[in-house]
Amino acid sequence: MFCTTLVRPAVTRRSLGFGAISAVALGGMVIAAGPAQADPAPSTVLVTAGEVSTFGTPTEVALTDHYLFVEVQSASGPQVVWRDRADPAAAWGTELGGSPLVGELVTAETDVVQIDQGDTNLIAWAREGGGSRSTSTSTTLGAGAQYLALRQGSSVVVQPVTEPTDTLTVPASFEGSSRGVAVAGDDVVVMDDQFTLTRYDIVTGGVLEQRPEVCSSDFNGFAVVDDADERFTMLSCREGGLLLDLEGVYRDYEVLERSGGASTRVPVQLGPGVVVGEYAYDYGYGTAAEGVFGGVTRSLAVPSDTNTNLPEFDLDDAGTTVAYVDAADDVRAVDLTSIASPVATEPTDTSAPWLNGLSIGAEWISGMPEHASDPDYTVTASVSDSGDPYFRPSGVARVELRYRQKQVHEDTFGDYVVIPGDTADVTSPQGSTTCWTARGVDNAGNAGAWAAESGSEQCITIGRND
Repeated sequence: MFCTTLVRPAVTRRSLGFGAISAVALGGMVIAAGPAQADPAPSTVLVTAGEVSTFGTPTEVALTDHYLFVEVQSASGPQVVWRDRADPAAAWGTELGGSPLVGELVTAETDVVQIDQGDTNLIAWAREGGGSRSTSTSTTLGAGAQYLALRQGSSVVVQPVTEPTDTLTVPASFEGSSRGVAVAGDDVVVMDDQFTLTRYDIVTGGVLEQRPEVCSSDFNGFAVVDDADERFTMLSCREGGLLLDLEGVYRDYEVLERSGGASTRVPVQLGPGVVVGEYAYDYGYGTAAEGVFGGVTRSLAVPSDTNTNLPEFDLDDAGTTVAYVDAADDVRAVDLTSIASPVATEPTDTSAPWLNGLSIGAEWISGMPEHASDPDYTVTASVSDSGDPYFRPSGVARVELRYRQKQVHEDTFGDYVVIPGDTADVTSPQGSTTCWTARGVDNAGNAGAWAAESGSEQCITIGRND
């Protein structure tokens, strides 16, 4: 730090490296959702209860881009039937990959279905002539249906869908209410018992993303990894639902917030620019699809279901259609393309940084406001970058101090002089009055207003020795 004497107009300052402010950390600023609402979302019937009445009554549905899977309940128990999604006249199948689809529907991705058969899960697929195998009840089928994840103690083991070969083992935590794992393409996302979220590349084992303390760790805190694609991760915390952006374009974003926070009774599912899930309100629960970046919210007419282990709704592979079983036991679908928000690949920042505070460190004379006894003092400014709603700020590129000075026996101030930097050690002439302001400029080129323009200029007068 260099000390300098302030005389008009020249001034020097210490060299201060002031880089961009880091992106908002999880647990920091969160933009609350405030979308427009309409009830309910228009839907179309995919399957009437009568169409599958020979098998039983529809209870659950899973949807992929090519297949429609429906769980039906009969006197002999639950089973899953399926057909080509594009051909309503196609015959319903009761087997896949050589295995009867007996049990409760868990989920389906691409050409793979997962069924709970009690002590084990059945994984059956249609590719390459079809096949099936049994896995544990802790299995998570990944989006893209290339991998599945199995919970083993405090670890997650990732395997190819079609063979029980361990590809990757990573630490996780499923103690208490901290739980959940999501597989998306070649990524697996897990949570540890310190609420640190880690995303791994399944092929290389490398860490793609790690965020500590994504949820509050205070009493009764919990974290649930709900879903992920290859960019976003959706999780539920006690304080609500959060959507995290791997690319750091968007802020950590609150979703499905009404009055009671995001629910963890059923899975929350991600589509491109949309989240579908259950939310809590004062008198119960509702299911909605929300365009998460300034989009709209539409409620879904999904009946209340006390079975917390099964999906009450399901997105197709593209994430543009959601299906559910309505109160009349018909399978319905909602097109989400009008609900989903466009997803940006670059942040926008048109908002200028704002001044947190400006301080003058001096030996002030008691009883004489803004008067100092020593001509040597320090001026310091603190600036933050707010950024635009939904997006992470570009960060502060630089801070500038500005002063104007009036010498002793002078009636007017001189011109303003700008000093680059957020701190300066200065020396003002005896008897002079110097008034200071500050502003920030972010990496997007937005310049904040000088504090003087809002009446926040701070002045210091140096007491004379004569």
